[in-house]
Amino acid sequence: MIKQQTRLLDELAAAGRLSEAWRPHFERVPRHEFVPEIAWFGWDNRVISRADEPDAWFDAAYADGPIVTQFDDGKVLPGSVPGLSPSSSLSMPRIVARMLDAAMIVDGMRVLEIGTGSGWSAALLADRLGDANVTTVEIDTTILRAAQQALRQAGYAPTTVAADGTGGYAAHAPYDRVLATCSVYRVPPAWIAQTRPGGYIVTPWRLAMPSGLLVRLQVDEDGAASGSFVCPAWFMVTRNQRRSTDQVPMTSPALDGRTSLRRGEVFQNESAQFAVAVLVPNCDQWTDSDDAGVTVRLDDVASGSWAAVTYGDESGDDFAVRQGGPRRLWDEVEAAYAWWQDAGRPEYTRFGLTVDGTTQRLWIDEPATVVANV
Repeated sequence: MIKQQTRLLDELAAAGRLSEAWRPHFERVPRHEFVPEIAWFGWDNRVISRADEPDAWFDAAYADGPIVTQFDDGKVLPGSVPGLSPSSSLSMPRIVARMLDAAMIVDGMRVLEIGTGSGWSAALLADRLGDANVTTVEIDTTILRAAQQALRQAGYAPTTVAADGTGGYAAHAPYDRVLATCSVYRVPPAWIAQTRPGGYIVTPWRLAMPSGLLVRLQVDEDGAASGSFVCPAWFMVTRNQRRSTDQVPMTSPALDGRTSLRRGEVFQNESAQFAVAVLVPNCDQWTDSDDAGVTVRLDDVASGSWAAVTYGDESGDDFAVRQGGPRRLWDEVEAAYAWWQDAGRPEYTRFGLTVDGTTQRLWIDEPATVVANV
């Protein structure tokens, strides 16, 4: 192993983020072999180039951070200014390790991966299970070709399929595990149908308001799937479930009251934000910064409703609220936050999801205690 790889794996293991079961496979599958020659690294999306700055490129390959390999479905050239939306990436090593652990994989299992991306996760799975037991699906043929080349060069040959991953891949079903490397708002029925009873689906799941969590669902004999949320997981949304990025025109900018809710209490607390996102459905959230401070925007495009709260000085006792449209979105946020507090401020790990046909039910503590249909 190169020194950067050893350092990363030692750090992950020391922090309890890389299990003994998966460490040998992380050692045998070097991450740098799946990093493009030019990509974007970190939360600031700075360009990394193997030709121009090989040391920085290797350091990025073995940092515990995301590497974006494509913006805007390939409309932005590698090495240029980042585009509007990342559309393919290498996930943070700690998240990849967490997902693999959450899947509770044992030798001999058959696994379907949704979203090949760089091919690194598929290689880790193939190293553990063998090529014949791993199928990976990717919708973007350019991304898939690069992954196929990287897999070949690294010595792996899982089945790679160019297709929309929400349809799974029935030809190799049933699977013991389905792992998705993209977020979904709705768990596709095909994933459940192609998972054997007793098997698990592990996928990032989210709501309209930012609230990405990893969920592990066990499929039962009746074709339903149910399970609890595991950890935060921010992934790109699968392409055929993307939401509009439109904002509602602020047609009624008049002051509409005050709020004592601080931004950090609701939108920077994972469990509070998750509960609010559940109880204020179909509401997109945006954060804008300007000379006036930080403004939280909420939009429901379908009804034409909006709300905005500007936190110019967050040390204040209350903050101005503006909202318009048939839904009073900020009033809904206040009510949802009050519910969360009255319920004892439950952590997101107490919540779970049941998917039965086209119905998704979110529950707390046990499937019978339904909080909302989502």
